[in-house]
Amino acid sequence: MSLAGGNNGMPRIGIMGAGAIGLYVGGMLATAGARVTFAARGRTLDALSRGLAVTRIGGFKAELKPERYRAGGVSELAGCDVILFCTKSGDTEDAARELEGVLSKPVTVISLQNGVGNIDLLSSSLPGHEIVAGTVPFNVVRMSPNAVHCAMTGRVLIGPGAASQRLVEAVQGSPLAIEIRDDINAVLWGKLMLNLNNGLNVVSGVPLRQQFTDPGYRQVLAMAMDELLAALDAAGIEPAGATRTSPRLIPKVLRLPTWLFRIIARQQLRMDATARSSSWDDLKAGRVPETAFLNGAVCRLAETQGLQAPVNRFISDMVEQAFAAGASPEMTGPQLLARVRTALN
Repeated sequence: MSLAGGNNGMPRIGIMGAGAIGLYVGGMLATAGARVTFAARGRTLDALSRGLAVTRIGGFKAELKPERYRAGGVSELAGCDVILFCTKSGDTEDAARELEGVLSKPVTVISLQNGVGNIDLLSSSLPGHEIVAGTVPFNVVRMSPNAVHCAMTGRVLIGPGAASQRLVEAVQGSPLAIEIRDDINAVLWGKLMLNLNNGLNVVSGVPLRQQFTDPGYRQVLAMAMDELLAALDAAGIEPAGATRTSPRLIPKVLRLPTWLFRIIARQQLRMDATARSSSWDDLKAGRVPETAFLNGAVCRLAETQGLQAPVNRFISDMVEQAFAAGASPEMTGPQLLARVRTALN
């Protein structure tokens, strides 16, 4: 597979899914001088014709003029060497089929999506192309159709592949860091543990940092994580963390008294006061929730192992109700914990 295209021998990079993650990662690559093409439509495509603003915690700010990148329909990705697949999980199959119809040569497709199972869907929908798993273990907020803000620190994690090292080199000169992980499949399960909070953030209706100061929400999240760990153990799967912290320690830390939790988790709590989950963004934008690929994935894995995951089922139901109503129930932690305990009895 040739990756000779692009500036200074760098691969030409396409972004499939110009949402918060796609715009942020693509924007940071363009900031570093990479040749980036966004597949966009509607308001996003119109806004990108005027430029792209990318900011991040710590004060970094870049105002990219449209001459720094290309934007258009999916057909614009035909000549790319690498595709960063950033669509919502529920759109994977349809978007992959649309992409397959325009690709003119074998490419590397790197999934930067939430949840597990997207790699299998991409492999079946894009035969003949290299599919690589990846994840973005930090929060990015969509401020407007052409402005995104990274509210937390962290690295983009990708598996080994033909284009992986070239992507690491492509972001040099920007604050974005990309790390290659040989254990990326285990990392995806570890990331899923963190994503189990996405729905809870919808139920709370408050920013993440405020939510994590509520012991009721931390307790329910720890219970949801316990169910995932039990299912993984039964399936013989060992999750890995985005950092050196073992995912198995997270539920224990969440159950600590708030004053001690603030000390132990101070690095993880380094986020903007306004940071919220991507599921909250989906609620506000009227999109379909990804819960089926997050808490729903826990329920399905548990069922294959003869187990149940009632807490994750309860969270899924609460999120579905919030999306049906178009608004968060804004439930306090004690209220949520009481309802979960009632549901378990």
